[in-house]
Amino acid sequence: MDIGKALTYVTEDERWINKLGIALVMSILSIFLIPAFLLNGYLVAITRNVMNDVERPLPEWEDWGGFLRDGLNVFLAVLVYTLPFWLLMCIATVSTVGFGSLSEVSEDAAAAGIFATFGLVMCLGLLFGLALLFINPAIIIQYVRTSELGACFRFGEVFGIVRDNIADIAIAVGIMFGIIFVIGLVGQVPCIGWVISLGAGAYITALSGHLYGQIAMRAGGAPKEEKFVV
Repeated sequence: MDIGKALTYVTEDERWINKLGIALVMSILSIFLIPAFLLNGYLVAITRNVMNDVERPLPEWEDWGGFLRDGLNVFLAVLVYTLPFWLLMCIATVSTVGFGSLSEVSEDAAAAGIFATFGLVMCLGLLFGLALLFINPAIIIQYVRTSELGACFRFGEVFGIVRDNIADIAIAVGIMFGIIFVIGLVGQVPCIGWVISLGAGAYITALSGHLYGQIAMRAGGAPKEEKFVV
């Protein structure tokens, strides 16, 4: 992958300040659902443009409805993939209540049961979280390639993207974590660090969109009849 391009391409757009400025506002307001969906949709649009080799990948903030639709669709897809985690949490909660009732018979047995249950759930949750780091980019890539929510649930294709591009996805994830780590360190610096930290969400959206777009291009891009530019 062209990592240098992903890190610097935003400044090649003459309107990058305006575009990332709006993304910054969406990032700050992402504690609310709609701005978060819009920011996710913007990431999808960047990924699509990079996949289709658009000269200026940063889209204009014009198709708000499209951003909202795409962001919501990706959110729903990821939510479905996280259902096993929530099932684990439900099992842990029910088990805790069950073992809690044993305290009247044996407090040691109840404590051991609760500890074992949460230990197992934490281990499985950690493994699931690590897997999701690779699955989440694949979901976005699958959606960008097809523009269909239903395609995100063709699990064989999604896992195939992970399998065939696992090294590139690992690089993309590593770069983003590295950027987040650096921003976290810089954020400790008064004033300047705080300003940089505020803009981190917008920049990471632009960076991840470019990296995912490169992977989507390597994965074959969109079917020829479905290719389009945002």
